[in-house]
Amino acid sequence: MEPHAQFAPRVLLAIDDLRLRRTNEAGLRSAGFAVSAPSDADAVQILAESFSPDVLVIDTDMQGPDHKPLYQRLRDDTDSYLLCIDAAGRDRARVELLRSGADDAVSIPVTPDEIAARCHALMRRPREIRRAEWDGPQQSVISLGPLVIDTGRHEIRLGEEEVQATRIEFSLLEHLCRRPTEVASRSELLESVWGPNWVGDTHVVDVHLSNLRRKLDKADDSIRVVHTVRGVGFRISNEILDAAEADAVTGMPTEARVDAEQTARREVADRDEATSSVATGTVLG
Repeated sequence: MEPHAQFAPRVLLAIDDLRLRRTNEAGLRSAGFAVSAPSDADAVQILAESFSPDVLVIDTDMQGPDHKPLYQRLRDDTDSYLLCIDAAGRDRARVELLRSGADDAVSIPVTPDEIAARCHALMRRPREIRRAEWDGPQQSVISLGPLVIDTGRHEIRLGEEEVQATRIEFSLLEHLCRRPTEVASRSELLESVWGPNWVGDTHVVDVHLSNLRRKLDKADDSIRVVHTVRGVGFRISNEILDAAEADAVTGMPTEARVDAEQTARREVADRDEATSSVATGTVLG
């Protein structure tokens, strides 16, 4: 391990080509980074969590075990800076990479010095996830119908299911839930979550909210949580707001109210069936 590696910024390098991987690993180390450079996608995914990299440098040709591009899988699971290395001469592809969540993208040929310089540039961007500075004390638990956000435990629950979210996804949803009747613009969400000095594509918000929506749908696909207001931004959906309003009116949480409604419907059905049976018996008698 290089000297003082525990204090150095960490780079996880995932490149298929052995020569390119070795030259960039050497270049990053000489530039002061602690580098992990596994040779297969499974190891990359494990190290993306255990190595806690500050920057992911990913070859876009690398695929995960599900045959999905590895950089897309990692973007779903981590908030680390993502620098994609793409094949030569595909300018349009680099634009699409940036729009799909990459923080930076370069094409081959690229020198190790440039890769190291781009990693340093990414590290200079503000990435601290911070709470928005609203007036008044902050609730530690936000309940909106079936949706519960526990900021103290950093948990999201939808109905009976817990939703695993990254720090950025959690912070975006928390911002929307603290002002559930308002529309939040991309710039407002960027300033709240990434900080006022963020430099990058504003559509990074869409990427992280899209990932969060998939996780929420997996927990309960019968209710939409985040609604897109075209050309304006994002807000909490009417379904969630209606459920929250019903909770407030009845004084019962959503799950208890649904159980009570189902019980009431069963009791009505049982009475109807009993009444029908008695009526049938009377006619036959």
